[in-house]
Amino acid sequence: MARSIRIHAGAGFDRMRLEDLPIPEPAASEVRIKVDAFALNYGDFGLIDGDYPFLLELPSTFGDEASGVVDAVGPDVTQFKIGDRVGTLPWMNSGYGVNGEVALVPEYYVTHSPANLSADESASIWITYLTAYYALYTAAKLEPDDFVLNCAASSSAGIAATQLARLIGATVIGTTRGQDNVTFIKESGADHVISTDTDDVAAALRDITSGNGVRVIYDPVGGDLINQYANSLARNAIIFLYGSLSGQESVVPLNEMILSAAILQPHSVYNYIDDPALKQEAIEFITSAMDDSRLTPLVDRSFPLDNFLDAYKYQWAAKNRRGKILINP
Repeated sequence: MARSIRIHAGAGFDRMRLEDLPIPEPAASEVRIKVDAFALNYGDFGLIDGDYPFLLELPSTFGDEASGVVDAVGPDVTQFKIGDRVGTLPWMNSGYGVNGEVALVPEYYVTHSPANLSADESASIWITYLTAYYALYTAAKLEPDDFVLNCAASSSAGIAATQLARLIGATVIGTTRGQDNVTFIKESGADHVISTDTDDVAAALRDITSGNGVRVIYDPVGGDLINQYANSLARNAIIFLYGSLSGQESVVPLNEMILSAAILQPHSVYNYIDDPALKQEAIEFITSAMDDSRLTPLVDRSFPLDNFLDAYKYQWAAKNRRGKILINP
């Protein structure tokens, strides 16, 4: 038997229970992993609340970002062997789940962990860095002379975007709601920081860009924030809207976007990860950059599995966290 967190019927955190389940045997194209760490993501709360692109047949395991050691493989698995240190890639994982002591994962969504990272760091990579990579590199074709508006820049996703943008030489402008995270965002690599609570966002962006505007916007907030920066879009700007942390409906600022020939693109790692060529390209780039420390994942705090509820409540409430939150089975 092995312990896993499962979602049951109900509402809120009470839906999650730590349960003993039979250890599964890997079938064709499946890899079984002894989990050393798994990461918490805001998408988890969508699953917990039943508000996500796919629904789970309850009760169900969940989660798709973990690191550990391969301890069994299906008969046709060719890329992994027992003892390999691996991490899991994000996927629409209905019927699977890595949030426990043992995880069964399709081979396609497993990758070797960068050699120089700890288990916690290895479980902190793939959702944030892949999401940012596909937006900034694959879709936007980021250039060194670009300005990137990185909304909620102190988040794990924001940190990954800052690192990737700075790696190519682009100028990063981070946003935060107050002054508490300004120093941290600058220390994370941002060239400029704007407080959305106190600053005129559009005016600040026009000043920073010498009136040219910002071409790439990486935005997990949405809502009214879009209207705050809409008057500072560069020609052919692209807004990657990959979340709704504002809790508000995101209304397209039509006139401003027409004037700048801008595009608003709902964005998710799940739009790209199932393309084998795009998957391999991103993995190779990120792994290489992790291996030589050009990219560095940040871990805020780890919790033991017995305290999983404390971890989720901390994830939900923590406004000044510094990196990923993890659970160690």
